Amino acid sequence: MSKAAAVLIALFIIITIACGTPDSVVLPDNTWYTTGERCRYTWREDDGWAFISWAVDIDGGAETLAIQSGYSPFERPEPGQEVTLPFPEELSDALENRLEAARIVREATDVLQTGDTVTVRNLLESAMEKDPLWSIPVYNISLIMLRQEGTAAVLELLTPIAHKYDAALIQSEIAWNSGDPVKALRQLEICLMDESPPFEALAAAALIYTVTGHYYQASGIWREILASPEANSSVRLMAINYAILHEERSRQP
Repeated sequence: MSKAAAVLIALFIIITIACGTPDSVVLPDNTWYTTGERCRYTWREDDGWAFISWAVDIDGGAETLAIQSGYSPFERPEPGQEVTLPFPEELSDALENRLEAARIVREATDVLQTGDTVTVRNLLESAMEKDPLWSIPVYNISLIMLRQEGTAAVLELLTPIAHKYDAALIQSEIAWNSGDPVKALRQLEICLMDESPPFEALAAAALIYTVTGHYYQASGIWREILASPEANSSVRLMAINYAILHEERSRQP
């Protein structure tokens, strides 16, 4: 596997557009639960509560989804079994489109490990056609385009989802690489305004604050990362290293 492919795989893991027609039905950014008429969904062999909750981006995650659907979190329906999911019935078609797109993204992530970015791009484009306003396939394909076609094509692709944190992360990276840390930080602030910003965005913001001399803001973010048990080990290790550096700097006369 090439170094470039390895970088792309890592970025795919760290997380993760075409314009729809006026009649497109799409899921909202934060899907809500309902006590009224619900979606009926036929369970597939490769489904799982974690997979569905990731694809639909619901509050509470896999465990809550399973319970709200009438199952134990450790219980999985049989393939072909009809399941009643706790979403409004009118979102049934949108749910089917989102899950089909999610399966394609999952396949693309597997293919990426072979380094075949041509096939990966084709798959991600198929996912975008299936669910035009889902940001994850857009984000993933933009990572490939950034290295193959440059920034202009990527910025155009990200325009419809520029307000979302995954797009903001890429635009921040582009600004940083072009030597504009102020613009990079401004893009990251889109992420920081979220109620629960991704830890990767927090770490990126802290790094920019550090290199631009805003140590107080940086140390506050590093402490926030360290205080959360949900941050992954690599981000927490980075936070520890920079927190130690900040402490040593503050002790210097």
